[in-house]
Amino acid sequence: MNNEKYVTYRLEDFLDDDAFIKWVSGKEQDALAAKFWSEFPSQYPSAAANFDFAVSVIRTYRSQEVWENKDNKAHVLERITATIEANNNRRPALVRRMSTWMRAAVIVLIVAAGGYLVYNKFGKPSQEVIATGYGEKRTITLPDHSVVTLNASSAITFNEKWDTTSAREVWVDGEAFFDVKHLNRDTADIRPGQRFLVHSNGLTIEVLGTSFNVRSRHGKTKVGLVTGKIQVGFGTKAAPEAVVMLPGDYIEYADNHVLLTKKIDKPETIKRWTQVPLTFTDATLNEIIETLQDNYGYTVKVGEQSIKKLKIEGDINVANVEELLTVITTTLNVKIQQPSEKELVITSGK
Repeated sequence: MNNEKYVTYRLEDFLDDDAFIKWVSGKEQDALAAKFWSEFPSQYPSAAANFDFAVSVIRTYRSQEVWENKDNKAHVLERITATIEANNNRRPALVRRMSTWMRAAVIVLIVAAGGYLVYNKFGKPSQEVIATGYGEKRTITLPDHSVVTLNASSAITFNEKWDTTSAREVWVDGEAFFDVKHLNRDTADIRPGQRFLVHSNGLTIEVLGTSFNVRSRHGKTKVGLVTGKIQVGFGTKAAPEAVVMLPGDYIEYADNHVLLTKKIDKPETIKRWTQVPLTFTDATLNEIIETLQDNYGYTVKVGEQSIKKLKIEGDINVANVEELLTVITTTLNVKIQQPSEKELVITSGK
């Protein structure tokens, strides 16, 4: 692998690189190549921003199962082209060189995120995107010194500079645990710069100073509060709703309404995944399968759909996938075959 060429890589170069795409997609079998890409941001800091953004683009495309706005695809592509032309004063080589699916990736990113990601990257480079690959976790310190732990195959976006004139805002795709710095001492007088807002899949979480977890996967968002107090807003502009959460409160949200609310006896368990690689509580086999697919890039097939409902009671805390598979086979009456490194087939043990 010619590593030197990556020092000067732009966004479009990453999106045209087969080796990079293979790694982000979880299909890289070469351990040395996988190690190189995992360490890339620290080895080549000058190209790290484009690297992180390219990871986010590809992951967003791969996770998009349906087009939400087919009629506007051509219009959005024109906006991308116009933005690049305005900034580079040249023919848009990025759009010209992209393969069909690469174009689709950028279009999906704009449609899904309201256009702010690509526009700010090319037009107003004032936002930072930090993303993780399969099996990777990262700890990020935000401009106000709040700390975010980002789970595998996830991304956050935020302004590079924060000031006292506007709210602190973060956008989450995937799963993240927040430990927010408390700037306000008088809840009756909250200034704009003291507000902390987290946006994810139609939810807006407003915080003063607290620690909480947000997970957004497969069209469903889950929020659990460890300490402090938050207000979760949802619904439509015409009929907005809100839920005030206290420590231990947990909600699940999808399609503009709350699906589930419950109380967790030990709120600290909400953040357990930040300390243990693989952790579950009273998990169904389907929940475990989703984690293997979302966080580690596995393709999982099941012999009978009914076995997805099988549940492992109690806590699971393991260091790696191999240990997790052992727990599954010894606890549930199932068999697991592994045709390839990233493929699993689970069938009933009967």
